[in-house]
Amino acid sequence: MDYYHLSREGENVIKAKTPAMKRSVGALLRAKRRECKMTLQELAAKAELSASFISQAERGLATPSVVSLINIARALDTDINYFVSPPAPASLVSRADDPQYLNIDSPISYRVLNASIPNQRLSALLMEIPPGVELPSVHREEGEDIFYILKGRLEQHVGDKTFKLKAGDCVHINTQVDHDIINPGKSSAAILWVGTPKLLPTAADDAA
Repeated sequence: MDYYHLSREGENVIKAKTPAMKRSVGALLRAKRRECKMTLQELAAKAELSASFISQAERGLATPSVVSLINIARALDTDINYFVSPPAPASLVSRADDPQYLNIDSPISYRVLNASIPNQRLSALLMEIPPGVELPSVHREEGEDIFYILKGRLEQHVGDKTFKLKAGDCVHINTQVDHDIINPGKSSAAILWVGTPKLLPTAADDAA
């Protein structure tokens, strides 16, 4: 699955917490696809997603994950910054009183913890997951993911295995194995995620 699934209970919470300023991924996606003169089927094939999912995303009926957006952006010969307002260039220290967030149309908040440094090899995000939200199953041809549960209770599927997770638990995954995370509870959960290779373009890339 390439999108976030919201339960009815989770949807009510998300509507109260998600600000209206989030960028419309669907409108940006449709505009770029038409600019590139690509059909839904052509884009879906290049991004390794389904045409029905691309159509739903364009109409605002499904929200792509960060990994899915990266695949779509590459298929459209652009990068994820087309869909996401990147945070301000970071210093080596991420200050608690000046956090930097991805401005993305998603129920999940993503605080960027990694700095923008030359030859960067990893990305780090603090993810706040509302109740009833499911992160889609992801698969990358190379890399590793580490998930450290800071608060809440989560359920994670790794291949054909299911793990019940609570605060203090940590999972280390080879990204070639499909994996997802679900918050089935009634309270929000928080995850520290660190992964390789890096997912998001940085200011250092633009300067190179």
